[in-house]
Amino acid sequence: MSDSAETDELRARLDPVWFNTHWVKNALELYEGVSKHAEELNVNHAHFFGLVQKFALDSAVLGICKLFDRSNPQYQKDTIPELFAYLKIHLTDSYISRLKTETLTRLGVSEHDAGGLATGLRAAFGDTRIIFIDTVKGLMPNVRKDESLKRLLTYRNKTAAHQERIDGSLKEFLKYLPSLDEIERLNKWAMNFCILCISLLTPNIVIMPSGRSARMAALNVAAKLLDKKFTSFAEREAFFSRI
Repeated sequence: MSDSAETDELRARLDPVWFNTHWVKNALELYEGVSKHAEELNVNHAHFFGLVQKFALDSAVLGICKLFDRSNPQYQKDTIPELFAYLKIHLTDSYISRLKTETLTRLGVSEHDAGGLATGLRAAFGDTRIIFIDTVKGLMPNVRKDESLKRLLTYRNKTAAHQERIDGSLKEFLKYLPSLDEIERLNKWAMNFCILCISLLTPNIVIMPSGRSARMAALNVAAKLLDKKFTSFAEREAFFSRI
């Protein structure tokens, strides 16, 4: 298969996953931007911004669940597990030189192990390949070892995507969804895994996160609605700072 055909096949599998991480990122930023000044906004705009928060949170939850959903033999899904399966089959030593240790550390590999894996793949690909695959698989979030992902999937299955009748214990379980930081952690893992796949499976493609911030967009709207007249740089910084 030519480089062009390989790239096209990978992009067909990777792009839906990458774009999903982009929408999760935007949903989280929108939720955070609105929440930063929710008390002030609720004075005159409670209903509208309450809806925005609800829709943004549900969108982020559904997006994370789509990213880490289980495989289904009946139909193909655009998920991290499916993308991992593609990497496992197609990983060769052709583009190992593109792998950077920081790509691995962002997935949770220690600095020491990341350096060893990168060096091993270049010097002894056949001997290191299985170790590399097992290492990445061990770091991939799943419901068996990641409580935050388990909560999100349960919320998706029982509340966001379906309206099931749930007993008291499950209501208590769903009462406290993971923090924004936890949801962001899962999304960043997915983004960094996409970058790993690009670096290992293609010769010349780079994908970059969007530079536009939904959080800043929400805060700009909030500043206008609240008629903020900042009298100092510090005051403006405080208004636009992260929660």
